[in-house]
Amino acid sequence: MKAATAVIDRRAMRHNLQRVRHLAPQSRLVAIVKANAYGHGLLETVHSLQDADFYGVSRLSEALSLRKAGIVKPILLLEG
Repeated sequence: MKAATAVIDRRAMRHNLQRVRHLAPQSRLVAIVKANAYGHGLLETVHSLQDADFYGVSRLSEALSLRKAGIVKPILLLEG
């Protein structure tokens, strides 16, 4: 049995974020990037979604990783 492979089109992700922003210009957008951006790379995904207003993570360690990488936007910690 072959392992599944996911190919992420980061340009499409940016386009989709811009489209949502166009449709809801008064809204603030959070990019949920918990669990290593669902296995697609936390920092790579955050850099692709840099137009988000803030980022959502599930663990303090993820938030600290973003800060260590120089991300200064607000971070929503979903852990509870």
